Amino acid sequence: MTYDVVIVGAGVAGCTAAILYGRAGLRVAIIEKHRTISTHKVLCGHFVLGGTQPMLRRTGLWEAMVDAGAAVGDIARWTTAGWFVPEPGLPECISLRREKLDPLLRTIAAGTPGVDLVLGRTVTGLLESGGRITGVRVGDEEIQARLVVGADGHRSPVAQLAGVPEDVAPNERFGLWAYYRGVVPRGPAASQIWSLDPDVGILVRTDHDLHMLVAFPAKARLAEFQADRAGALERFMACLPDAPDLSSAERVSKVIGTNDYPCVRRDPAPRPGLVLVGDAAITGDPTPAVGCGWAFRAAEWLVESTAPALLDSGDLEAGVAAYRQALEFIVEHDRIGRRDALARPANPVQKLVTKAAYRDRELARRVYLFSMRAIPAAGLVSARTLLRAVWGAIRP
Repeated sequence: MTYDVVIVGAGVAGCTAAILYGRAGLRVAIIEKHRTISTHKVLCGHFVLGGTQPMLRRTGLWEAMVDAGAAVGDIARWTTAGWFVPEPGLPECISLRREKLDPLLRTIAAGTPGVDLVLGRTVTGLLESGGRITGVRVGDEEIQARLVVGADGHRSPVAQLAGVPEDVAPNERFGLWAYYRGVVPRGPAASQIWSLDPDVGILVRTDHDLHMLVAFPAKARLAEFQADRAGALERFMACLPDAPDLSSAERVSKVIGTNDYPCVRRDPAPRPGLVLVGDAAITGDPTPAVGCGWAFRAAEWLVESTAPALLDSGDLEAGVAAYRQALEFIVEHDRIGRRDALARPANPVQKLVTKAAYRDRELARRVYLFSMRAIPAAGLVSARTLLRAVWGAIRP
């Protein structure tokens, strides 16, 4: 069979790209190894930062997620200087558990004209001609396409089949979380994050009146969380400033977690005819909750960059180059995220900006937009910001 685009992986990035390619009038196949539409990713925080809100609203996915029960709102951040509470009118976050989100996106994709969702099939090879990737092999079947998209996660079998090198950086925190019903937040918002330097705690309000309790401690504390992970998670949360009230809370899930989640970056366009999107291209530190938002946004950038050439038999390589350039927004943030993932104490500049933001409304707004990934990294990490922070810290 022949398509305009073959996408490997029916997660957030893969389904979003398929939906948008289909809406553009292209023929798309999504190849997904799992057999049922309800299969979902387990190791995921699913909290989508406010920087993704405009994209979700443009595509109609925001409304679809809200209709499925997603929780919407701001997030307050605690540091040693106190609580940061965002002012009204800033971009909102959204949270929908992957067991709800993944089937929703697959259903929308499968219902999009021009899109074929192929479940229970595994890509076993890549087709090549003249140094270009021209499709995929699924068992004994060959599926041809002008563009192959690897959207198959941080381990990315497609990237492995193509021999794509990996840039791997360490993560010196481990993570574990669970869902609870009956949590009563004591802080200034229903969702909160505690930056304890180096440990991080997170409380996320999500669908169906549930809260997700998350701990990202430094690896030096790994031993104390091993014997009784649920008890250790609850003790960790109880020690937070303005800790949530868990006295009437009921845990309704297993404790999920990972002892090691390195940061991985790959060339998003490693071979002619092949691009990578979502975690297959960039797997960042999960602590700032960037994964799902990056997947949504990168998928839109990919389609905006390449769909015109695919529709008109134009210069596809120019479109791929535009996609690579668009991803620099994520790469710049990821460079900072990699430093934060080392779980080292905040440096003097970070401390200065944090302190000054409590006295400077515009700087506080910029810090929040940066944390929501709503502005480029240079919007905060710049000489201008440093000068403003110095003035904010020393002025009467």
